[in-house]
Amino acid sequence: MATLLALEDFSPGEDAMALNKAFEGWSTDRKGIIRILGNRNADQRKQIRLAYQEIYLEDLNKKLKSELSRDFEY
Repeated sequence: MATLLALEDFSPGEDAMALNKAFEGWSTDRKGIIRILGNRNADQRKQIRLAYQEIYLEDLNKKLKSELSRDFEY
């Protein structure tokens, strides 16, 4: 499976905060989430997950599942 090249100006903390903002409000910003996570490689997504846990004391994988489960399940 192919992976993306790492961005040079990558900030896991900024991505974690952008993801949290995408979760706010009445509707989740699905395009924003995809734009962030879809353009990061596996190592970067792990760093984002760890930064999210450190900043918000919440598991990013669980948060994503709760926010997106209705959208991506059959």
